[in-house]
Amino acid sequence: MSAATEETLAPEGPIPITVVTGFLGAGKTSLVNRLVAARAGAERIGVVVNEAGEIGLDGSLLGDTSDDVVEIADGCVCCTSQGELLDAVTRLHRAAGKLDRIIVETSGLADPGPVVDALASVTHVLRLDTLVAVIDAVHALDQLDRLQSPEALQQVQLATHVVVSKSDIAGDDAVEGVRARVLALNPGAHVVVATRGELDPELLLDHFAFGAGADTGDHDHERDHDHGHKHLDVEIFSLELEGELDAGRFEGWLGSLIWLNAPDLYRVKAILALTGQPQRQVVHGVQTYVESSVGRDWEPDEPRRSRIVVIGKNLESERWRDELERCVAG
Repeated sequence: MSAATEETLAPEGPIPITVVTGFLGAGKTSLVNRLVAARAGAERIGVVVNEAGEIGLDGSLLGDTSDDVVEIADGCVCCTSQGELLDAVTRLHRAAGKLDRIIVETSGLADPGPVVDALASVTHVLRLDTLVAVIDAVHALDQLDRLQSPEALQQVQLATHVVVSKSDIAGDDAVEGVRARVLALNPGAHVVVATRGELDPELLLDHFAFGAGADTGDHDHERDHDHGHKHLDVEIFSLELEGELDAGRFEGWLGSLIWLNAPDLYRVKAILALTGQPQRQVVHGVQTYVESSVGRDWEPDEPRRSRIVVIGKNLESERWRDELERCVAG
């Protein structure tokens, strides 16, 4: 890191930085929103977001609550150079002014080990606080055991804190099964169960779990820096559509996508412009589970466009892309 960069970042003391990781659809962005909102007015927080796919959506979903957001799209932050990640942090600091805290949200396909390595290399300007892994109580065991996702395993094994999301949907027995699996993989992790999305953010912030000489995991540093770690074999397609979508057609498209591709449909996320609706529609899906919510109002001069990202295996992307384009109202 250059002297100019160090000077740009350096505040009165090192900036606390929390890394939020977790597999596709676990609820990372929702957690980041909650952490930012919890310190609103007391701290100025910046967020670095990394997404898989050419179209970034999470930055848009964070934009209303965070002081500033920098995106690293179309790639895995663990495969980018240390310089790219640190440059993103620097850009964030320059854009937002003096920051009291930074949160890095990794892609669901990221190994957090190299991320921690990069941030730990500049301890005089950044101070690692916690590495929080979010896991979905409904799908976690499937992701860890059936898919044997190397990313999901690394995310749990390296975490200082693990947040179990969707506990109200999964039920108590499933949550306890996930808790036991997490502690078998990482006995030192602090496990926090989010009930209906609610948790105390103070359980995750200002613990500074990375003390001097702390072990951030047993990953092979040479391998990680050479970008040699393995990823789950996935197919990603992203599409941005101008104009409004017909809601009925889109629901039919999404229903068919789920019916024919689950359980190999790892993630669906979208921000939609639907005919006759003054607000954005936000869609999140994992395998057969889908939730939809109303987002912010469209601005009067804001172009109506929809952005969709689908991640899975053996998807026949061109087929689904062509059928999605037919959902545009005409």
